[in-house]
Amino acid sequence: MYIYERKIQRAIRDIVETSILALFVFSVMYITIQNYQVEGSSMTPNINQGDCVIANKAAYWKISDTRFGIFLENNAPILKNSYLFGDPDVGDVIVFTYPQDPSRHFIKRVIGKEGDSIHINDGEVFLNSVLLEEPYLDPSLTDSSNWGPNVVGIGEYFVLGDNRRASNDSRAWGTISDEHIIGKHLGRYPSSVCSLSPITQETYDK
Repeated sequence: MYIYERKIQRAIRDIVETSILALFVFSVMYITIQNYQVEGSSMTPNINQGDCVIANKAAYWKISDTRFGIFLENNAPILKNSYLFGDPDVGDVIVFTYPQDPSRHFIKRVIGKEGDSIHINDGEVFLNSVLLEEPYLDPSLTDSSNWGPNVVGIGEYFVLGDNRRASNDSRAWGTISDEHIIGKHLGRYPSSVCSLSPITQETYDK
């Protein structure tokens, strides 16, 4: 009888521990991961119409220096730009709210950061006067647009779609602020699988 009771207690403990762990993992996923379904073709061929994408909201978490300044000598910030894991870098694909309508979500690629000089000549992008290598582009989807030169402001980012012929981006409405950024593109899966993973946010308007 004693051995049987011990087995029951151990089984109950295992169930409780597993439930707590599952709840913890679910909570972390809920806070840090968000999925969307893409509407449009501005990121073709890397992200296509109807694809579902996953955004990592924790990638660009920010920390207020004033909130933690009491722990720092002379209140010197210990993190670059107060980002916990680093700020968006050139080449990152990010999810953000459209500056002219926060209810809409866009997905684009970071081309320039604060202090960078951006110049587009016949579709070729020059970052700080150096031609930007963009192996992710489909040559058949490039265009002959011109823009700039201009310098990206403090706390701002210049973003473009990979399909330059069909992208509503910083060439049209300027840079975005770090306050607009939701997260970093983590991956995608085809529209045929979207129904298996419910979309909990509105679709992107690209």
